[in-house]
Amino acid sequence: MGCWEAQRGFCPRKGKGKGCKWCEGAPDFAGKGKGGGVWQPQFQKSWGSSWGGKGKGKGKGKGKTPAKKTENALKVWVGGLPQKFSFKALQAHFDQAGKSTWAEGGKGGNGSVCYTTEAEVYNAMTLLNGSVFEGNIIQVDQWVKKPTKADS
Repeated sequence: MGCWEAQRGFCPRKGKGKGCKWCEGAPDFAGKGKGGGVWQPQFQKSWGSSWGGKGKGKGKGKGKTPAKKTENALKVWVGGLPQKFSFKALQAHFDQAGKSTWAEGGKGGNGSVCYTTEAEVYNAMTLLNGSVFEGNIIQVDQWVKKPTKADS
């Protein structure tokens, strides 16, 4: 028996006096058993593949968008967007009020458009609220950060 619990007469994996496959394959303290006999720290043992397999890198497309980096005073909220649309077309539509820096859509027909000045934000709210974008009447309003659970 290779495991110290089985040597004491009880393996919690199988029952009293019996060893399991793990216990039989594990080396015991005398160096006998199927597992080799030379003790190695866990980080030096080879298990066939490394932790996590091929590795899943962070940051592939999940970084902060320019909309998240932009101040709230320089963004407008857009509602009533169609389900599928081109972000370039949305940005071109909002360029009527001033040069927009970023446009994106979100869930439920909502989106946001970023500008460089507050005057452009004001122009977008006054000129484009109620305008037609790809067959839908859109709403344009000042960007207000969604309240978090800590705020309520």
